[in-house]
Amino acid sequence: MNLKNIIIALLVLVITSACTKDLELYPKDQVSDGSFWNNPRDFELAANAFYGNLPGFAYPRDTESEITFGQGPNQLSNGTYLAPDESGLWNGAYASIRGINYLLLQSENYPEPNEIGRWVGEAYFFRAFNYFNLLTNYGGVPIVTKVLDTDSEELVAPRNSRDEVADLIIDDLQNAIDRLPNQSDIPSNELGKVSKEAAQAFLSRVALFEGTWAKFHGGNKANERLTVAAQAAKAVIDGGQFNLFEEFGTEESYRKLFIEAGEDCNEVILSRRYVLDINGTHNATRWLEQNIMNPTRSLVDDYLCTDGLPISSSPLFMGYDSMASEFENRDPRLKQTVLKPGVEYIGANATLTTYEKPRLEGALTRTGYTNYKFLGETEESWAGRAEYDNIVFRLGEVLLNYAEAKFELDGAISDADLNISINKLRDRVGMPHLTNAHVMTNGLSMQNEIRRERKIELACEGFRFNDLMRWKIAEDELPKAIKGIKFVGTEYESVFPEITPGVNFEVDAEGYIIAELASNRFFDDSKHYLRPLPKVQINLNPNLEQNPGW
Repeated sequence: MNLKNIIIALLVLVITSACTKDLELYPKDQVSDGSFWNNPRDFELAANAFYGNLPGFAYPRDTESEITFGQGPNQLSNGTYLAPDESGLWNGAYASIRGINYLLLQSENYPEPNEIGRWVGEAYFFRAFNYFNLLTNYGGVPIVTKVLDTDSEELVAPRNSRDEVADLIIDDLQNAIDRLPNQSDIPSNELGKVSKEAAQAFLSRVALFEGTWAKFHGGNKANERLTVAAQAAKAVIDGGQFNLFEEFGTEESYRKLFIEAGEDCNEVILSRRYVLDINGTHNATRWLEQNIMNPTRSLVDDYLCTDGLPISSSPLFMGYDSMASEFENRDPRLKQTVLKPGVEYIGANATLTTYEKPRLEGALTRTGYTNYKFLGETEESWAGRAEYDNIVFRLGEVLLNYAEAKFELDGAISDADLNISINKLRDRVGMPHLTNAHVMTNGLSMQNEIRRERKIELACEGFRFNDLMRWKIAEDELPKAIKGIKFVGTEYESVFPEITPGVNFEVDAEGYIIAELASNRFFDDSKHYLRPLPKVQINLNPNLEQNPGW
């Protein structure tokens, strides 16, 4: 019986027993403390409601950054957004936090704490999840760790500092780690539940974000946070419960990880699960087919050649003359993320289809590139009834978190640490190892190569905007023009004789499509590193100070 049914049953019991004089009447608008929270199953049912916090397939992704572009400009990416009256993110987070705090309150009175430790651990995990969403968007926010009433002083409390919010998140995740089961101890019929390793993976993400934010924005505790990030990531790596998905070889494994073939594989640490008739399906494949999220030149140009060198210095780069030439001799993740003209793929109705050319009219791609990553391969997926899960945490990210935390903490990283992190990802796709000797010999920057690996491996997964923010490079990257394929002087001109550059779309002096002009893109480093708080909340709480510049 789910929590909703329990509430209904309790209400019926109270109403039908109203004539009993000795009955202690419980509140009719909520689960009553007198009839609930009496056994571990009650806590489990309450904790199940928190899983709605896990993000599903929401598109477009990364269009708020510079690596994908949707069917039109993105206000966050181009800096034209305004302070909102209301915010679903703010309201939803605090509504969830209230429910979580209520479970934690009830747990304090439970006579056998060990019986409910797992569900208390889940509550701590999801409170951290909500506060991290608030932190990455707004910086410091009011901390609420108890159940408030209508006259609680906390309703008009000022914002806590960024460090205080980060400390709470880290403490909550440590509490979760102490209580949650190992992944190997979670029954197969409970796949999708939070494990100890999920909390460790999340801790590595949080601590890396805050450690680099402090390092590049002039904050506090940079080394302390980076140490926590490296330790948490290493705990997942050393635990040995997860491995990279490699079942389809170097040319297919990376792409198939994110669709039907990768379901429940042991690279996935936690996902938002989709099951028909239980918690729904999604329409990701159809959205992508309609070009709602297209890769840009910024992304495509960053894939290395197969010799491990950037296209600017590799003799293997084949240029842009033909529609397919820039895909040749490149990191295999390029062809697994972006559809290469001439490739055969599983398309509509789960039939083999040839991707002949991009759509530059009709349901067009504004950049000339079409996303391949996340395109499903079943008839149901193409019909808008996809069931493949959305990955929230995976080993691939943890490996990247470890490598970056080690480098930023020490200003260097050993080849041994590269071999247990980034080079595992390169092995999956058959790319040369990243080594200190390779960086030195070829005049590269280790920091740039670690960041490049993250940009490529996590492309279109929704990480890029936060990476630009924490590295404090958004002011350099976001004001640039959003570019696509090279059209002028290439095969594209003969394939699309009916299209005229400057009429159908803009091109730059080198012939690249411009999806959005640099003159239409802005980034004010005095305000845009944090989003504005919703105006309604500031009006409700006179002590709630708006972010600078808003």
